[in-house]
Amino acid sequence: MLRIFVPAGTGTFSRTRHGFSGYRQLSQPQLSHNLTKLGQCRPHRLGKVTMHRTHSLVISAITEECLLDSQKPTLVNPGPFLVAVLIAVILNPLNSSTISVALGVLLHHFQNGTASVTWIISGYYLGSAIAQPVFGRLGDLWGHRPLIYIGLALIILTAVFAPLSPTLTVFVIWRVIQAVGTSMIYPNAIALVRYGLPDAVGRVLGWIGMAAGIAIAVGPTIGGVLMSVASWHAIFWVNIPLALVAGVLFFAYSPMLPSRPRGGFRQLGTLIDWPGLGLFATTVSMGLVWAVGLESGRNALAILYAGILFVGLIAVELKTAQPLIPLKWFLQPKFLISSILTTLSNIVMYGILYGLPVSVQNLRHLSPKNSGLLLLAFAGVMTVASPWGGHMAQKKARRKPLIAAGVFLAAGTSLLLNIRSFPWALIIMGLMLVGLSFALSNVLLQQSVLESVPASETGRASGLFMLIRYLGTIISSVLIAFSTSASTHHLPLFFTLFAIAVVPALLPLLMTETAHGPS
Repeated sequence: MLRIFVPAGTGTFSRTRHGFSGYRQLSQPQLSHNLTKLGQCRPHRLGKVTMHRTHSLVISAITEECLLDSQKPTLVNPGPFLVAVLIAVILNPLNSSTISVALGVLLHHFQNGTASVTWIISGYYLGSAIAQPVFGRLGDLWGHRPLIYIGLALIILTAVFAPLSPTLTVFVIWRVIQAVGTSMIYPNAIALVRYGLPDAVGRVLGWIGMAAGIAIAVGPTIGGVLMSVASWHAIFWVNIPLALVAGVLFFAYSPMLPSRPRGGFRQLGTLIDWPGLGLFATTVSMGLVWAVGLESGRNALAILYAGILFVGLIAVELKTAQPLIPLKWFLQPKFLISSILTTLSNIVMYGILYGLPVSVQNLRHLSPKNSGLLLLAFAGVMTVASPWGGHMAQKKARRKPLIAAGVFLAAGTSLLLNIRSFPWALIIMGLMLVGLSFALSNVLLQQSVLESVPASETGRASGLFMLIRYLGTIISSVLIAFSTSASTHHLPLFFTLFAIAVVPALLPLLMTETAHGPS
């Protein structure tokens, strides 16, 4: 008796005491087709085929990557396709940063206190953290192109209706929908690159990383200019032409993947850690509810609920075969240190990115446009120095470059300690040093995380790295809301950010250099 089992998604697979996990069995017609294609696989793909014999039963585990390899299209004109990918994938970081200069205006428009900043910022990142792993897996099951089109449609829908929100609660809901739309696009666009340009994946990922970093950096400036020309509504309207252009280019130039059987929700359930995802979302949400009501003393029980949910999350993740957060990785010093550095660095960067415009608008009466232009000092240096950071990431050294990045971060943040009275030249110099720090550490930290886990776990480690980044951003929004409301001088925020920034300058001293990560 011969059965062929194919992983429901690309990646690694394993045999447990309960049998093979995460597989779907092929029907007889599909079996004949795939056996034919197996003979056409490239040699380096055949190395991924494993056989297991149990009496008269032969189970073959063949990756879809192997079966589809001979059918991968060759793009005659990849240029427009790459333009579509770059436009689409920057929508997430761009929309996360353009709104930073509009926070004060939005609070006034919706007549809410500064604590509401937490929900405006965190709602977006919480939506991204939940949506990316789900829709990446859905693309594997149901096709990548349809999900990209749905994501672009949600972005257009949000651009139209978010500016019409009658209350802040409705506005935050639209922000979450916007995050879901942008999160649909990223993993599925990367999958199309993988199939359409298999020999250029590394180079394209480098371009995407640089474009995303630049989008985050220049977003406040773009947002400020749009607000000066129109209003805060334009920050959403700008997504409409970008999404339309990306959609047309995807439709005309993206590779057509060979048809394959579509999986159902049962297969999706075996691939995604739904309990872990749900517990993570509710734990963070309870923490945010507590933080928003901290100054007034309301919602005190929310922190107790968050603690109970956190304990539940740990218990579930320890028992799950493919957890959202593989806790055993944190037992490795390099992974643990890299994760802490990533979290702290993102707290500082987004604390400045979102906190500085609000502070200079309130304390030094800068317009949204000028506060956005001020952040060009950060954006310009980060853009120019990013290739240097990418070059450093290709080398084996990690500790010394990360120490240098930490020193730049602490030095830059120290020049922002008195945002009310420090000369503009010092503030600009501080922003330039922060930009230099992130140009150097952005890729280095991601590489350090990936080197700490087995090569076969690269995909899951990349998702966890993004989750850690989002967590840092969410924490920064809490600091902004609490610090700015606790003092009319906005000083506690930048003193807190400086204290946090000192740690990345010292923590890399505990790292040991290794030539290679786990295999």
